[in-house]
Amino acid sequence: MVKVSKTANGKSTGESGDVRAERLTMRVHPDLMRILDMRAKERNLSRSAYIESILIGWCRADPRNPKLDPRGKFVEGAPSPLEQMNSNSFAWGQRFMRFSQAYHILMGTEAPQAWQTEPQEYWMGDNE
Repeated sequence: MVKVSKTANGKSTGESGDVRAERLTMRVHPDLMRILDMRAKERNLSRSAYIESILIGWCRADPRNPKLDPRGKFVEGAPSPLEQMNSNSFAWGQRFMRFSQAYHILMGTEAPQAWQTEPQEYWMGDNE
């Protein structure tokens, strides 16, 4: 569930540059919460910051996504994934191969090959 952050008077904070204006709420098993707390503590982060770093890292690893900064914001002026693929298909293919390995480890299945061979079939990060 994603919620728009609101101020004390209940008005939406809206889009505002570097401010994190969205909220992500999840239900998880208490055992998973204990693990997340332990791993966050190891990195000297809050649980929220630790989970955010995992999500941003995953999105940055996927070559189909636009370039993100360490806070999860689009990098202005960066080439789109489609532009990157067209300008250096070998490097893009290598990046996709590393992403596919991570996908297999985390999801237990291969990343769909169509994600690499049919880029017109999914969002490539161009502003739509």
